[in-house]
Amino acid sequence: MTVAAAAAALTLVAAPTVAAAAPAGAAAYPTSYFLVKDGTGGYFSGRVTWYNRSVGIVGSLNSSGCERALARSLVDTKQLDAKSTSLRCNTVTSFNVSLSADVPGGANRVYVDLTDEYGTVLDFQNCFLGSADCV
Repeated sequence: MTVAAAAAALTLVAAPTVAAAAPAGAAAYPTSYFLVKDGTGGYFSGRVTWYNRSVGIVGSLNSSGCERALARSLVDTKQLDAKSTSLRCNTVTSFNVSLSADVPGGANRVYVDLTDEYGTVLDFQNCFLGSADCV
């Protein structure tokens, strides 16, 4: 009898833990959208997905002439990681990278830019955690 009562008590205690589990389809990670243009028809556009210790960048570089796309993860003004395409000339290239943000709270800013073949920045945007559109 005592064993049965203890088992029943354990079942009652365990039930709320199961019910508290996150339901399928829980909220997705926050995202921000960017678009930088070169002024002659070329552009770099895409989406930033903010994870706990990294940032995902998925985009497309449509180069007009020879250009390079770059993304950097930051905490305030401290750069955590950076990745870029190679120099691309008059082509469309996908950009799908993960940037490290291995600090407590992760990155709070992503900087994206488009440069010409000499490294001159043609356009840029700053993406901030919590903002849907980059500026």
